[in-house]
Amino acid sequence: MKNKNLILGIALIVLIALAYAYQGPFQKWKDNLGKPKNFLAKVDIDKINKIEIKNNEKETVLEKKEEKWNVNKTKDFYVNKLTMDDALESLKKAVNSDLELASDNKDKKSDFRVDDYGIKVKLYQDEAVLSNFIIGKMTSDYLGTYVTEQASDKTYVVKTNLFSAFNQQEWRDSTIFTSDKEKINMLRMQYPNTQLVIEKHEDEWKGIKPYEFLVNQEKIVAILDLMSDLVAVEIPEQKFEGTKLDKHFIIVQAKGDDNIDNVIMIGGDNGEELYYAKRADSDNIYLITKEQRDELDKRIGDLK
Repeated sequence: MKNKNLILGIALIVLIALAYAYQGPFQKWKDNLGKPKNFLAKVDIDKINKIEIKNNEKETVLEKKEEKWNVNKTKDFYVNKLTMDDALESLKKAVNSDLELASDNKDKKSDFRVDDYGIKVKLYQDEAVLSNFIIGKMTSDYLGTYVTEQASDKTYVVKTNLFSAFNQQEWRDSTIFTSDKEKINMLRMQYPNTQLVIEKHEDEWKGIKPYEFLVNQEKIVAILDLMSDLVAVEIPEQKFEGTKLDKHFIIVQAKGDDNIDNVIMIGGDNGEELYYAKRADSDNIYLITKEQRDELDKRIGDLK
């Protein structure tokens, strides 16, 4: 009887093991049978420290410097954090996604824009190429993107929006500065023939230079909005010639708690009602609108 129970116990264990194998590893193997191998699966996103992107003949190189991504080896131009986070997150989803074969005909690549009109991407760890692929157009349901390896005839669908994440016409961050508006307590506005200083005292703004004067609180708020969160509309060619930034037409400084010290210098226009501007602590040149420029070009009478 004991031997019979032992045999039945062993048989039960074998049946349980077989059931697990069928429902677990075997089922997984069966499900994966015939699925294309994900050529991005080998990429460790955390080890990527350089990305080369070619889009519409425009080449961009992003290099990781500490926690930020520098653009084209410039001194102070970096990718906006939200933009970079989106790009890396879309890559992470692609690495962990299944691929669907859309075509194995190289002559069909143009249909999916994974040809010369696609976005060419190279991922690096130091000098080692981790992956070299092309991002095509989005799928008709806008839930996926067509992709191909650079040297492959096959086109795949990956279920993430790589196209939108990498189809950036301008990778350089256009944010000139961003700060907490509520912490600003002093404005200095310097022009060729005059200088205004306005300070916050007990939640009320008052002019103190060139003499004491009253100001309209709402008009100051409009200036604070710009001086705490100023974003350029365009980034021009990085040449000082013709910008008139050396003329010091307008210099506005916003100081406050937590070491806020935002200084914007505004020069001449580019002929299209956009004005050259730069921070005092950087050589980066930006273009701002005439409306932005005019909001910072004030006299005492304008602030009452």
